[in-house]
Amino acid sequence: MKDKFARSFQYFSGMSALKKVLIVFVALLIFIIVVEQPGSESSKKIKNIRYFLPRLVTEDVQKIQIKKPDADKPITLEKKDNRWKVTNDHALPADETKVSAFLKSMLALQLGDLVSKNKDHVSIYMADEAQGVHVQVWDKTQKTVADFYAGQTIPEGQYLRRADSSEVYKTIPTLDPYLHQDSDAWKDKTLIAVKEDTAATVSLVSNDSETTLEKDDKGSWNEAGPENNPANELSVRTLFDKLKQLQADSFADIVDASQINFTKPDYKISVNKTDGSSDAVLFSGPDTDGKYYAKNAGSDFVYNVSKSMIDNIFGLNFKPEDTSKNETPASIAPENSSSVK
Repeated sequence: MKDKFARSFQYFSGMSALKKVLIVFVALLIFIIVVEQPGSESSKKIKNIRYFLPRLVTEDVQKIQIKKPDADKPITLEKKDNRWKVTNDHALPADETKVSAFLKSMLALQLGDLVSKNKDHVSIYMADEAQGVHVQVWDKTQKTVADFYAGQTIPEGQYLRRADSSEVYKTIPTLDPYLHQDSDAWKDKTLIAVKEDTAATVSLVSNDSETTLEKDDKGSWNEAGPENNPANELSVRTLFDKLKQLQADSFADIVDASQINFTKPDYKISVNKTDGSSDAVLFSGPDTDGKYYAKNAGSDFVYNVSKSMIDNIFGLNFKPEDTSKNETPASIAPENSSSVK
């Protein structure tokens, strides 16, 4: 045995430095793979993650109800014709982005520690019927796929309890950003959504003025008219920052657009797009509260907007900047240093 070890050591000693390094590297690699097992801890962690709603399939959800303890009735969201609606009073369009984010947050709820299974202690965590927010979710077959109470929030998440159990769990993340909003906050109040690169012309028409902007072949905006002057770039940028998602303040109490004279609106925003389509927003008013009624030309939903929102658009000045103010008149130009005696 000693002879074999001696011969092996002698053979190893006679190797080149490169071969020695390679042998040591391979030995260390084998040690890491066999002993350390890289990635095993992370894979164990992934396998150990448990979810509060493991059977929730967001694509199959058809109806959601959120009942706050101090509310007379729940907020009801329903998918109709593949679009989400807030159906509390009238079937009004819901904010699709918000509904989608809420469903994803529910799907991502990780099940943490069980903090109590005593039914008498449920109220301590505000996950009881009197204090908790009751959330119910149904799928396309009208089967209940989620039914729980959301209780007190904590730094790392929230206490949740399934409606058919007295067990209270810590969960992450918290659902609070979605649970304490009123029904109006769930409604989609978008009047128009236009990006600058999809627009060809924009017209702003009021009772006493009209401005039309046109985009030329180079992508620059000009104020249409006899002189066709280049439009103020800052004002154009400000306009499209607003038009990329122009939001109303709220839905109007008057839901029938025929009750309001939109045939001769006080203000009108018209957009012709590069694909040949068009869009427009009409404003009429004011009402007794000083608000204006607004609607998209292609929809019958009526909204309320403030006069300041209208002024922020129709008050934009698209005249090109007067660069003459920055020029130095020749009469007061500084003397050339070479002429100074």
